Amino acid sequence: MSPIEKKWPFIVINAVCTVLTTMYIMQAAGMPSMADHNLAQAILYFFCFFGVHRAYSFLGWLLVLWISPKMAGAVRGEAGRP
Repeated sequence: MSPIEKKWPFIVINAVCTVLTTMYIMQAAGMPSMADHNLAQAILYFFCFFGVHRAYSFLGWLLVLWISPKMAGAVRGEAGRP
């Protein structure tokens, strides 16, 4: 996990987008709500959730690199290097 992923604004945005996207994907796939789920449905939900979470995390990192490469270098600990 990179240092940028530990900052609370990044975590909040990533979490909200992940939950909304996962709920949309599960609904579009025809799975019932999580209130009446079985173990197989819960496993599929969590696989989808963590996959979407990593995808949004990667996209967020790319966005930081695009907007401010110097900030991304500082986050990775390379700001002091010549």
